[in-house]
Amino acid sequence: MNRNIEVFSYQIKKERRRRTVSLIVFFICLYIFINIVISYLVYPVRQNSLSMIPDIPEKSVVMVSSVSSVYERGDVVLLNPRNVTKSLFIKKIADQFIRFFTGQQISLFEKNELPASKPHLRRIVGMPGDTIYMRDYVLYVKPAGEKHFLTEFEIVSEPYNVTFFVPPADWDTGIGVKGSFDEVTLGYDEYFVLADNRKASDDSRLWGAVKRQEIDAKVLMCYFPFKNFKLF
Repeated sequence: MNRNIEVFSYQIKKERRRRTVSLIVFFICLYIFINIVISYLVYPVRQNSLSMIPDIPEKSVVMVSSVSSVYERGDVVLLNPRNVTKSLFIKKIADQFIRFFTGQQISLFEKNELPASKPHLRRIVGMPGDTIYMRDYVLYVKPAGEKHFLTEFEIVSEPYNVTFFVPPADWDTGIGVKGSFDEVTLGYDEYFVLADNRKASDDSRLWGAVKRQEIDAKVLMCYFPFKNFKLF
């Protein structure tokens, strides 16, 4: 009788251990799967600057996707960092872990990063082959093969908002980012990107056109805070 009880008790313990191990393995696999998805397919990015106001406010979170390799005029895209800083592998793993469990709200190293050492959001306003120029912070575009210039707002299929800067009459145009420049024709695989906040952001006016390989992902939506929810 005692032998039967011992065998039964052992079987119960064995079954409990099996369930516990299965549960642990399931959550490990789920964690790995989610991290693969948010690292290579669809993942959140926190906007910490005023560069894309008003459509993407400061401290909002957007969802981006690196699946699509086709980008269109008016798309908001995530650009690769212009200054890359190296960090130890263990630090990268720890930072990814903290970011994952805080919804991209907390980073171990973000505050210590140098300017342009992080990916940043910008809007594609010029496509390969376009001839463009800017007057008073508005871009004028003549696509390849066309005869006339249109404003950036007339040529896109989906409207967007920008923040302009109206300088005083005696303003020195050499201060800050350019509000006007002469005609430029974009070459093969060149994209002209601008911040929606035209008065105080670095973009193609400073760096020049970007190449396709410098674009990492496309913004799908702004989802946090919820009052600023917007599809792109």
